[in-house]
Amino acid sequence: MTSTDAAITVTIAPHRVNGLLLRSAARPVVQIDGDDHVARWRKPVTVSVPPGPHRIRAFLRYRGRKSELGATERDVDIAAGDSWRFVATHGLTNGSGLSFTQVDRA
Repeated sequence: MTSTDAAITVTIAPHRVNGLLLRSAARPVVQIDGDDHVARWRKPVTVSVPPGPHRIRAFLRYRGRKSELGATERDVDIAAGDSWRFVATHGLTNGSGLSFTQVDRA
């Protein structure tokens, strides 16, 4: 990352109750400005981006499927040199979907 770049980090976490099903059957995906980044549960995905507006999405994809399930999204405007971290957590039930929490902004 150069001094004019910015970074977005997203971690996707399942709920402790339905996580057993999700971890074995679904893959978490982070999408930034339309580009998919296949994630691992509870492992951060960091993407360098140019400064400016960006759309961050997180969703699940059941293995062998292309459908985007439980999607959540957030629009952000990031300044040069900033590094933003988010966590997308899944709810208690399989139909709960994901929700974003901003962890920090540097």
